Amino acid sequence: MREPANQLGPEQLLSSGVLMAIVNARGVLDGPNVSPFSHEVGQALEAGATRLLVDLSCVDDVAAACQNTLLAARQRLFSRDGRIAVVLSPAMRRRFGVLGLDRRFLLARDRMHAVRLLGLADAAPPRTDAPRPHAHAA
Repeated sequence: MREPANQLGPEQLLSSGVLMAIVNARGVLDGPNVSPFSHEVGQALEAGATRLLVDLSCVDDVAAACQNTLLAARQRLFSRDGRIAVVLSPAMRRRFGVLGLDRRFLLARDRMHAVRLLGLADAAPPRTDAPRPHAHAA
């Protein structure tokens, strides 16, 4: 039996063509700490990520080398129609604003906000009144 022509094939059902990666960092991202951070970002991009969520909500300070890593990642993502969202504490958000980085990145207050900014979830909160699944006897 043939499938109708307008039905999606298995590869289209399994993937929307979007690969999201999450990079998480803590503490101070300065000289010695930037290398592992840069490596993680690079691996995410090499894997083909088109959406990058960088969680810096627990970072106390970012050196210029970290900012350059983020800017380079942004450039690579834009070349493949990708996006980058950065989760920041209020203090770091103010700093990004002073540096003009708020015009270069999608800035989020938490990971769920970042996911919405990246276009990967609708803005509606999950429903809690949905019926619970239950088993049926055969």
